[in-house]
Amino acid sequence: MLTLVVLLASCSNEDEGGKIQLKLTAVNGSAGKSAVLIGKGNENVIFTDFKISIRDVVFKNDDDPNSNLDTDEIQFRGPYQVDLLDDSDALTQTIGTAFVPDGIYKELRFKFHKDEDLPAENDLFDKSIYMEGTIDGTPFVFWHDTSENLDVGRDTGVQVTNGTVNFTVTFDISQFLNSFNQIDLSTATDNNQDGLIEIYPNDEDGNQDIADQLKENIKTTADVIDQ
Repeated sequence: MLTLVVLLASCSNEDEGGKIQLKLTAVNGSAGKSAVLIGKGNENVIFTDFKISIRDVVFKNDDDPNSNLDTDEIQFRGPYQVDLLDDSDALTQTIGTAFVPDGIYKELRFKFHKDEDLPAENDLFDKSIYMEGTIDGTPFVFWHDTSENLDVGRDTGVQVTNGTVNFTVTFDISQFLNSFNQIDLSTATDNNQDGLIEIYPNDEDGNQDIADQLKENIKTTADVIDQ
């Protein structure tokens, strides 16, 4: 009896609305696949790896006065480790598909999440943002352990009526150094002279301010498109 009730409830929910397929993707904008950042001091900056860890994805239905981003109705719980760049090639990752009521969806919220349950050797262990690359040929690594919400959306919204709609969150790599803060990554230092420029909140190379600025820039580049 319990199984039958659950099945009927599931079918009822599916019949009342459509589906949103959530994807996360990196785009290089004008930089192309080389991911070279053009600008003062950044001519020789190349990003080769970009990963994020997220959880608790919520969609806001603009047609529903009771729908908001501060809700327990989380469509994707997570956590999800998302790889968006591989040797300068932008990647797309599908998170999954959620059944939602019909309506216009203008916003979604997810939380950057540092996952402590990953193996210690995983790049995203205890981190929510991770990046590698080179600065004038010298390797660098950037990471941040921020745990905060990110709201993204579009004014026109995405119409969901039966069927499946793609909801894609993009991160524009070509804007990572100038979307909110103007960052000259060539000023990052290797104070401990170990041949690796480290950029994170508690690094020994003296680049903590750059780490915070870069984190804010990455958040600012996030946008939503439907395809």
